[in-house]
Amino acid sequence: MSFPDVLQVLGTFIVPVLAIWGEKRFALIRWMSPVVMCYVVGIALGNLPGIEFNSNLALQECGLAVALAIPLLLFSTDIVGWTRLARSTVLSFGLCIGAGMAGSIAAYFLVGRNLVEGADMAGMLTGVYIGGTPNMAAIGTALDVSSVSFILLNAADMLISFAHLMFLLTIAVRLPTWFLPATRKEGGNDGRQMELWQSMPPASTVLRGGGLAVGLAAAGWLGSNFAPAGAGDAVAILVITTLAIAASMFSRVRSWVGTQDMGQFLLLVFCVSMGYTTDFVELFSASPVILVYCGVTVVIAVGLHFGLASLLRLDRDTVIITSTAAIFGPHMVGPIALALRNKQVVFSGLISGLLGYSVANYLGLLVAWLLG
Repeated sequence: MSFPDVLQVLGTFIVPVLAIWGEKRFALIRWMSPVVMCYVVGIALGNLPGIEFNSNLALQECGLAVALAIPLLLFSTDIVGWTRLARSTVLSFGLCIGAGMAGSIAAYFLVGRNLVEGADMAGMLTGVYIGGTPNMAAIGTALDVSSVSFILLNAADMLISFAHLMFLLTIAVRLPTWFLPATRKEGGNDGRQMELWQSMPPASTVLRGGGLAVGLAAAGWLGSNFAPAGAGDAVAILVITTLAIAASMFSRVRSWVGTQDMGQFLLLVFCVSMGYTTDFVELFSASPVILVYCGVTVVIAVGLHFGLASLLRLDRDTVIITSTAAIFGPHMVGPIALALRNKQVVFSGLISGLLGYSVANYLGLLVAWLLG
């Protein structure tokens, strides 16, 4: 590893430490949340003129941070408590699916029908906003979409998704209870909400919890090697999540103090690393028409989802975490749950994200064929 790479890795750990330290001392950081601060600082550093970050290294850091954070957060999961939220999760994610299809179809008639591959793009947008980028790529391949259209659509999706992420982190987490009711917090194992690092975890937790998390991440990586093309990430997350939930069934594992804190810190590391990979030049390279196409799709989809959820009086945290799972996939569930300070919705978001991966290809192709 070169010296610049070493500095880059150090930065991904120093920024979260400063964010946690600053939250207790500065009102701006408390208002933004350390999650937003880490993401914004990562973006700022990654776009400094004259400094080039190693994008491949940053992506590897992202993948490793998520793979380790998921089990650390789930070790203390209260499955019995989660079942009380299961109905609202299923209903909210069902609304996400319907709203995602409706948004793509409506945007096609408003913006996309004059584009040469507008119907195919509607299918790809359905896939990416119910599942994720792998679904968009799979649908584009199945429909034989041109490489130019894919590149432009992917760039537009990056910009719109970034805007939606900022909406979730700064506005949605503060929606008034008259619009979306507050989420009922179950006591769980220790009665705590998802608070940021309060104290240094004991050395025994670092060794036992961290060691088990590394083992489960290795199992996920091994499972991904046997997955079909394009399904590696989904299989890895599924393996890690399943094994972590199985481990949480043991009271001894649930009693480990500090695993949640370790997982939250790794999520902040993920946010900084993800910020490194955000290239402003690439973000703004999309065609204006395609950018509007993506924007209209997301505005309609998210507006329908939140509006119907409000009418059905679904709780705020469940609505936000299922929207996250649909638009971004499972990898952003942890950071959003951290911003919500609610660890109970992590499992709901991961399950929703995995479900989105599994159904998005079918629904995206269906939309493309209906409009074509």
